[in-house]
Amino acid sequence: MPSKLMALEWLKQEVAKGRGEQKCHIVDVEKEQAERIKNEKRKQNFVLVTGDPDLCAALEFEKDRIFRRVKNKSIALDLMQRAWREALSNAELDKVMAEMEGPNYCEDSAAKPPRAVLPWNNS
Repeated sequence: MPSKLMALEWLKQEVAKGRGEQKCHIVDVEKEQAERIKNEKRKQNFVLVTGDPDLCAALEFEKDRIFRRVKNKSIALDLMQRAWREALSNAELDKVMAEMEGPNYCEDSAAKPPRAVLPWNNS
């Protein structure tokens, strides 16, 4: 992701090419992220685009399992947030990432990421 200095250089080049009057959208990514975390606008929807239909199905399965078991949506959502918060410490995340970078993990652009393991299809 480009820095503000890189964006400024790009904008200068665009102006020099005669494109200074064209509209563009500029976003301060770190500022927007901080605002999303503070949630002062009291946003209530959370969307997670997985890019993987199997992973999406697995997440939906787990969400539905929790909702069926708990029955109270507020409590179910609180438990799901708690599960994410307590699931893996930063040290555990670092360990998993290091293992992924090991000899069995190929970061080649043609290689696909590992597929989600679905509870109903463990083969």
